[in-house]
Amino acid sequence: MRSSGMEYPHGGAPGIAGVLEKAAVPPMQARAIVQAIEIEIAGAQDVQDVLATKQDLLELRQEFAELRHSTKQDILELRHEFMARLNELRHELTEKITALRSELLVEIHKSASSQLRHLYGALLGQMALLLGLAYFFVSHLSH
Repeated sequence: MRSSGMEYPHGGAPGIAGVLEKAAVPPMQARAIVQAIEIEIAGAQDVQDVLATKQDLLELRQEFAELRHSTKQDILELRHEFMARLNELRHELTEKITALRSELLVEIHKSASSQLRHLYGALLGQMALLLGLAYFFVSHLSH
């Protein structure tokens, strides 16, 4: 496969070089690409650092399942706390409305009582006036 006579450092990667040669990549570019790949591989401490294994994926899947379960539990707890607080607020609001209604009824009763006293006072005054006028007419017309 080394028909172009390309020399690759560290014994090179003839598989990659062959693919690059078939793709008509100039030898200098092919050498640079192979070197970049080798540097990346050498830079990785371990192949496991570069690629995820099936075990890694299974562990991630398990972690996600645990996280999903934990999140569902948290959501359920928050829902219960929210519903409990909502019921507390509903109860407090009902108590306040009942108290305000009672206060309003007392005020209405006071107002109605006051108006009724004024009405009776006005009726009594009007009757006194009419009786006074009647007495005046009766006493002055009979003479």
